[in-house]
Formats: sequence, structure tokens, C-alpha cells
Amino acid sequence: MGQTIKERTIEFIKYKKISVKEFEIRCGLSNGYVANMRKGYSAEKLKDVLSAYPELNREWLLFNEGKMLLTTSSPPTEPPPDTGTILIPVASPDSIGGTRFNEEVNTEEYITGYLPFPTSIARQGDVVIPIYGDSMEPTFKAGSMVLIREVELWREYLELGCVYVIGLVDDRRVIKTVMAGNDADHFLLVSINPAYQPQEIAKDIIRSVWRVIVSVRRESL
Repeated sequence: MGQTIKERTIEFIKYKKISVKEFEIRCGLSNGYVANMRKGYSAEKLKDVLSAYPELNREWLLFNEGKMLLTTSSPPTEPPPDTGTILIPVASPDSIGGTRFNEEVNTEEYITGYLPFPTSIARQGDVVIPIYGDSMEPTFKAGSMVLIREVELWREYLELGCVYVIGLVDDRRVIKTVMAGNDADHFLLVSINPAYQPQEIAKDIIRSVWRVIVSVRRESL
């Protein structure tokens, strides 16, 4: 039996002399995505991987055809440096009560400051918001901050089992692990804190979905 896509992914990671975690961060993948890979990448995730590593040969990764790289460059002797940083707006408490982050944080009155992130982690359009409540403790504690990114095509595809900020049509927002609901019209929202019971939610009352990319320590503010 030939190599799987997962095995070729790990081979590429070893070639780059980086950790699996760094690969996942650079590609916008969830923590543990590679280890839990079964069949391969979705079309959206494959696009993110090839965008992060344009030298990677798509045909090799998917079908084991051709060589690993599109170029004949020699393996690097050390991990490639970050190409730069990007300033990400931090939403104020006045705005994070609502869910239109991409609109509100473009207005100075809703911004409390900016945080620099490596461009390997953050993108234009990302937002940093505070977390309230203890339903996602101990992973996401009340008062902590998270970098989030909007999932524009969440109705077409959403990677289940990951943590998202869900914006509702009534301007409430929740941060939960999103799982499959009882049918195609619902999601199951699961807290990390066992004191909170899972809740099913209709997709029709969701306005926006934001992927939690990384936690931000208060000391960096």
C-alpha cells in the first residue's frame, strides 16, 4: 500500500524541519488536524496549505505523482523566518457585545488598540476579542483574549470539533466547540467546562461564525 496524504504531509513537514504545530498554524489548521487526518484535506484546507507553502506539489501531495517540490531547491538548514508582522485590532467591550466584528472594528471608537502578530499566524480581517464567562475554562479563561477569523462559507462547510465564536441574529455571541447536530439544520454547541450542558442551535439564527485561531495573553496587551 502506498503512502497516504497524511503520511506525505508529515514527510513534507520533516523536510521543512518544522513542527507539526507550526505547520498547522501557518496553514490555519486546527491543533491536531494532521494527527486526526483520515481521508485528506477539504478543498478549503488544501487551498490554505498550498497558499502557505507554494513550493509544495499538489499532485504529489494528493496522488503521489511527481516530486514533492515544484522547484529543485535544496532542503533548508533551518526553519524559514517569518515574512513580517501584521497589526490586528482589539475590539472594545462596547463592540464585542454584538457580532458584526468586521464592520465595527473598522470604526476607531470600537478599537482599544492593536496587537502585532506574525503573518504566518494572522491575516487581514482578523480580530482580537475578550472572553467572558467560564463555560470554556480551563482552556479559555474569563478575561483572556483570542484571535478570531471569520468563516465566510460556514454554511457550505465547517470543520467540526473546533472552537468558534458564534454570532447570533439578536447580537449575542458565544464561544463553543461546534459539533454536528441531530440534523443538517442544527449544530451542537459544546462547552469545555463540564458544568455546562451541550446545547443544540438552529443554523437559521446564526449571523456569523468566527474560527478561534490562538489565545492571546493579557501581558501582550
